[in-house]
Order: sequence, then structure tokens, then C-alpha cells
Amino acid sequence: MNFKIFFFSVICVLTFGTAFSQAAANPVKWEYSYEAINESEGYVVIKAKIEKDWHVYSQAVVADGPIPTSFQFISNASYELVEKPSESPSEKVYSEMFGADVASFSNEAVFKQKIRRKTKNEFSISAELEFMACNNSMCLPPKTIPFLVNIPAK
Repeated sequence: MNFKIFFFSVICVLTFGTAFSQAAANPVKWEYSYEAINESEGYVVIKAKIEKDWHVYSQAVVADGPIPTSFQFISNASYELVEKPSESPSEKVYSEMFGADVASFSNEAVFKQKIRRKTKNEFSISAELEFMACNNSMCLPPKTIPFLVNIPAK
């Protein structure tokens, strides 16, 4: 009987420990969409939903600071990038971890990359984003996430 209780306890600890560590390891959820401006231009919209007490960083951060959020768009003949990605307003807060004021986002961040269409047909845009998530006591290693956005026919 003691063996069964011990075995059940170990299984519970492993199950709940794994679930907790996975939740803490993924404090940012990303969403991708397309927002048309007119027939020839639009935005690839990249939205981060950030768990409470966590934050991600702006595209513009201080030297020797955190890894900035960045995007790499894969070129194809169906579109061209217009300007650099924009971002929603960030919070500038002093970080003891980095010893400087850093621009970061809490709760939500929205990035937009303007594109110019070169076709009326439907196509897809492939890209990667890199970001780093931190809370007040630790930072997770930077992550690179590939994503795909479908652009509808006009």
C-alpha cells in the first residue's frame, strides 16, 4: 500500500511540476494577421499577449541590455517591405538586471510591418521573430519563432 501512495505522489509531483514549468517557460503568446490599408498596401500585424508580471522588449533597447524584439521577413516576388516595423507605445523603466532604462511591454505589444503588394493573387508571407521575456527575477533565453501570414486575394 505504501508503494502505491509513493508512486501516486511521484506521478502527481512530476505532472504538476511539468505543467507549471511549461507555463512559466511560455509567458508570451503570439498572434499574426493581415490588415489591409488599401488595394496595394497593408500591415502584417504581430501581437504579443504577455502574462502578468512578465514583459518583452522594444525593438530599440540600450547596448548591453536585453535582446530586442526583432523580425526577419523572407522575401518573395509577391510583396515588398515598406519602412521598418512600428510598435505600440512601450514603457521605459529602469532595470536593475541591465543597469539601465529599457523600453518594454507588459500585458500586450503590437508590432506592424507595412507591405506593398505586387500581385492581386492570394499569397503567404513567411517570417521569424526573436524576443526575450523577463520578469522581476529572471529572464528566459531568447526565442526565435517562425510564423506565416496569409494575404488574401484583392
